[in-house]
Amino acid sequence: MSDDNMSKLTRRSVLGGVATLGIAGAGVASFTGTVAGASSTLSISSGDADVANDRGDVSRVTADPSFTVDWDGLDDAVGKVFFLLEARVGDQDEFSPLYRATPWLGADEIGTAGSFTRPNSENGGLGPLVVADEDGEPDYTTFDFSNLGGVDLGSYLDGTSMSSSDNYVPGGPSPDSSTVVVPSDQPMQNNYPNADAGYYGAASDTAPFDNGDPTTTGETVVALRYTVELQRPNLSQLKYRVDYEDIDGVGSTDEFQALPEGEQKSVAAEQIDGLEVSDIDDGNSTIVMNGEDGNYEFDTPSGIPYSEMQNNADDHVGILTDTTEFTVSVTNQPDTSGGSGSSNSEAN
Repeated sequence: MSDDNMSKLTRRSVLGGVATLGIAGAGVASFTGTVAGASSTLSISSGDADVANDRGDVSRVTADPSFTVDWDGLDDAVGKVFFLLEARVGDQDEFSPLYRATPWLGADEIGTAGSFTRPNSENGGLGPLVVADEDGEPDYTTFDFSNLGGVDLGSYLDGTSMSSSDNYVPGGPSPDSSTVVVPSDQPMQNNYPNADAGYYGAASDTAPFDNGDPTTTGETVVALRYTVELQRPNLSQLKYRVDYEDIDGVGSTDEFQALPEGEQKSVAAEQIDGLEVSDIDDGNSTIVMNGEDGNYEFDTPSGIPYSEMQNNADDHVGILTDTTEFTVSVTNQPDTSGGSGSSNSEAN
């Protein structure tokens, strides 16, 4: 990219992401959308992976995503950055969700212009995420959602309501606890309870990667789809972002929440640069600029199904989505080789 093009991009909303699998350089994709003077760009890339051993098999394939989102010139302040990572392995017809999260921005990051970085595991992130392993994709129809109010199989799969990863317990707790009972034979990979986010497990087993033909190399293509949504801040978030020392008679989150909602919003807007009272949601956070300035208007802006986001990404500056691919090459070494090895990729 030329310096001139980069200088233009840095004045707009830009997202660049990398799914790292050891050997970099292949599979670059980009997406650009513009609505009523505001624009956003998504550019992601991934590297291929190579494995060689005397069995021609793979036990696990992972992705270690990282990305940075920059935004500028929006009419609403951004308080949260939702992201979803999905995978499609080999000949699969559909994408399967791997992981989603909605990081809350700090007080110095909230605003109509700003930036957010999601690092990979080598730089403080929670990855790598399991794309495929020997257990395969869980059978979600075996999950018991009856103890967790507001969540069912449909809302779990479309992302409109799924609760925290802490609520998904393999083997199941006592029947009266507020958890989803996950059968012990349906392991849920990618479980990062400290992230308080949603996870789904692998998208596939490793059968599509296995190569049983000696002295040959088999190739399997994995597609990764990223979806990012920029959301407004809400009071549940801002109670942790204001400085109570500057508020008379308030010294805790409980005391702040006891204030009238209008006063809570006024305090937050006064303390946080770039934030206005009109930017703050009372309940769940909604997508920025819903139906404003030519952007698409969602019927439920605080809970948009994954497919609806992706289908309307071209018409909304707050949604970015695109797909990249990487190839896993598996070499079945001759039976006489007597050894096994790896190229240090994240397929093994």
